[in-house]
Formats: sequence, C-alpha cells, structure tokens
Amino acid sequence: QLQEFILHISQEYVLPQMVRDVITSFPQNSHPMAILIASFSSLAAYYCDQKTDGELECKLAVAKVASIVALIYRYITNQDFIQADVGLSYSKNFIHMMFDISSYKFTEIVDKALDVIFVLHADHEQNASTATVRMTGSSGPNLFACLAAGAAT
Repeated sequence: QLQEFILHISQEYVLPQMVRDVITSFPQNSHPMAILIASFSSLAAYYCDQKTDGELECKLAVAKVASIVALIYRYITNQDFIQADVGLSYSKNFIHMMFDISSYKFTEIVDKALDVIFVLHADHEQNASTATVRMTGSSGPNLFACLAAGAAT
C-alpha cells in the first residue's frame, strides 16, 4: 500500500496550467499565503466536476501542495520553476523544487528528518486553520475549497 501511495503522489505533482497562471498573475511582492489561497481555490474549480473519493482528493492535495508552495516561492523570488523529479522521495523532491540543489546529496538521515518534520507539521492539533478545514469539510465541498478556507484563517 505504501508503494502504491508513493507512486500515486509522484504522478500528481504536475500543476494544471490554470493554477500556474493564477500564481503568476499576482504581483511578485504579494503575500505567499494570499497566493496559496487563490491556488487552492483554482484547484477547487479545476476538480469541480470530478467525482473523487476522499482518499484520492487527499493524495492530490499532498502532491499539489508541494508543487504549489515551491512554485510560489520560486515566483516571488524571481526564479524559474523546477519540475518535480519523480525519482525522488517526497521530502527530497520538495527541497529540489524549492532550492534546485541537484548537486546536494541527501543522506538517509536528512531525508527521514524532513519526513518527520512534515508529519509533525501536518499533525499540529486543533488550531484555527484545522478547525476551519474540518468545519468547512463537514458540509461536503471539494477538499481544495476547504483548504482555501483553512489557509485563510
């Protein structure tokens, strides 16, 4: 199951052109969270007609968030976007897309440490944004619409 999950994530890093256009339509001095909220909203529009189960939506969100955050960072720092490398782990790929450190050789310890940091960040109790995503999600909208609401709080 883990290998299937990893494979699915690696196949979903590519952002729809519409999302890329939304990100690059903002002034480069815009707050990254404002761009993130708009990106989530554009994904909600992009996936509005697809009947997806919750698990598939979560996989899409995990993959797309890494690409969105990296693209926002690269855009506001006036750097070209770096495509995902499907041969890398999630953590390595995120760092690769953010900082283009292809010459850096990740050790297994660094890779696992980044994985732990991401898990700890994702599991940070019932704060305002988590509560907002849960409350919004209880009415059944698209996951990306819920993430936009959560990012806005």
